[in-house]
Amino acid sequence: MRTLTLIVMAAGAYAQVSPGDRVLQADAAVRELAFSDKGETIAFCADTKVRVWDTQSGKLLRTIALQPEVRRVAFAPGASRIVTGGPDIGMRISELEGFGNARELAPATMRQGGATFSPDGSTIATSGRDKAIRLWDSVTGHDRLAIRGGLGGASALAISPDARIIVAADNDTNIRVWNSRNGELLRLIEDLPVTTFALAFSPDGKLLASGGVDRIVYLWDAQSWKLLRKITGQPEMISALAFSPDGRLLATGGFSEISSKEPVSILLREVVSGKVIRTIASAHQVSATEFSPDGKYFATTDRDKAVHLWRVPDVR
Repeated sequence: MRTLTLIVMAAGAYAQVSPGDRVLQADAAVRELAFSDKGETIAFCADTKVRVWDTQSGKLLRTIALQPEVRRVAFAPGASRIVTGGPDIGMRISELEGFGNARELAPATMRQGGATFSPDGSTIATSGRDKAIRLWDSVTGHDRLAIRGGLGGASALAISPDARIIVAADNDTNIRVWNSRNGELLRLIEDLPVTTFALAFSPDGKLLASGGVDRIVYLWDAQSWKLLRKITGQPEMISALAFSPDGRLLATGGFSEISSKEPVSILLREVVSGKVIRTIASAHQVSATEFSPDGKYFATTDRDKAVHLWRVPDVR
């Protein structure tokens, strides 16, 4: 059994668990992850605070307190802006460093679920308790479009890199693809037997990856919406996935059908071949994963009090 060397640096609350990997300790369970344009590691935690670390040194740079009522956060690309939500405060958009000047997107009476930004930062998509998908202008905060979703509401959302396409996976096991300008339904994908929990476009917008209950990553052509191939081998149901910045790699993590507290595996694969280039053990369900802007690391959280940074192997 390989022995891992654990080095703890109290000043930075920083632990190195194997060469190149890092653990950034927080004082509360981590719920969401992001990287800034500068490459800083950012996390929204259960104590309604956002923590920002220097990725290289592991030093905690600053802590930003949000409203105590905030339960959900979506980070814009580069993490300069955030959307926050909670049952008593509705949804708001603000600069990360200027949360006090937040603008309202949706009132508390409009019960919203998840939210995601488009990769270009121009558009926000939200899913609602009324099963509607809404698109918002991220600059003005104006409600641009409302689209009727599927039965059971949305389980995952994704917006194409050019913000022209919005995709929602629904709890009725279907995936719906719309034109984000006029709400036209472009494709109804009914080929999936189970619910999808995670969606992601490749950086060039040519592929859509989906994953869920059946432990399979589906890769779809983002023009014809035909299934290109299936990638199998994930031991557990898939709850998080992300493409590397160059689109060559895909990180996936999941959760056990027994309990979200059961150990699971994180897989890092080559997209073209499907080859697994790294397997990582996670103590609990992987709720989020993101790549750093330079592609050297990918971050995961299993909702413990830490962000886990994994070094990406040099793949030639």
